[in-house]
Amino acid sequence: MKQSNSPAPIKRARRGRRKVTPTLLLGQKDTLAKATWLYHHQKLTQQQVADELGLSRPTVVRLLRQALEEGIVTVSLRVDVLRQMELATRLAKRFGLQEVFIVPTSVGHTEADVLRAVGEMGALYLENNLQPNQVITLSWGKTLLEVARALNENPVKGLVIAQTLGGLNSGHTFNPYRVASLFGEKLHAPVYHLYVPVIVASKEVRDLFMSDPGVQATLAVARLAAQCMVSVGKVDHSATVVQTGFLNTSTIDQLRARGAVGDISGRYFDIDGKRILGDVDDRILALPWEDFQRLKNVVAVACGLDKKHAILGALRTGVLSRLIIDDQTALALLEEGGGDFAPEPAGSREGPA
Repeated sequence: MKQSNSPAPIKRARRGRRKVTPTLLLGQKDTLAKATWLYHHQKLTQQQVADELGLSRPTVVRLLRQALEEGIVTVSLRVDVLRQMELATRLAKRFGLQEVFIVPTSVGHTEADVLRAVGEMGALYLENNLQPNQVITLSWGKTLLEVARALNENPVKGLVIAQTLGGLNSGHTFNPYRVASLFGEKLHAPVYHLYVPVIVASKEVRDLFMSDPGVQATLAVARLAAQCMVSVGKVDHSATVVQTGFLNTSTIDQLRARGAVGDISGRYFDIDGKRILGDVDDRILALPWEDFQRLKNVVAVACGLDKKHAILGALRTGVLSRLIIDDQTALALLEEGGGDFAPEPAGSREGPA
């Protein structure tokens, strides 16, 4: 029998996916290490890494994912950052806010340090949310002055600033005129001032001022606000309103006797967020409360444990959309505020004060 010289037939491997172990070959390890280094350490984009290594972008994405899965890259979050995120989430849920921004503090920080840090966060928020042709409406106070000081010069086309309340006769740096003017300087924006006192002798005088065309023009602009930034005032003898002569201690005592805990732009409320109506409210020259309720984005910038009840009452008015606050006061609000509470606009309380 003739023997065949042809080679023995080759047995074909069974078709199917070949099992690959997770262990990398030397060349693969080198490529993975390079991709990881370029992306995480050299801060190249995924496309730049792909170009550098002669790979496709999807391949780079797979390599970076593999680096994470195999522990070549680890991700960690600082405990204090997680705590701030948790506080912000809980506060937003508790009080029906769109966003909360928590500013970290430490035991060694002074009140001035905390105030400055909260102001810087307020400035950062505003800079990240400015759009052309927006109206920015402002109240007044130390916190908003710190926001203005922290702002970078940032011209935005068509931006307009408007006050929500009248001014003070005194030369305090946190006078509503000064606060609005500094915002205008930093943002290169025209300012609509309310050139009237913040409080007058009677309701009749208030009504006369409010009918002035210039006042009406400023308030009309304020009603168009895409961003309304306010501070929250407390009700005691050390309050800014007393220091500036806005109100005397006797009037403060009357407001406190009726349950007032705080104010927004001169409008007082109790711990449940209900308005305190009466003599003071009748004499204030400011954007009407009903207009605040119609604004879609009212951002409160506030800090300090001494303002805990004022901020709690402000949150319960239902007017606020966002809150910028220090972590200690945020925690105190959660402890004080009781159960979950998503407020609707609160009512009001009539009275003489």
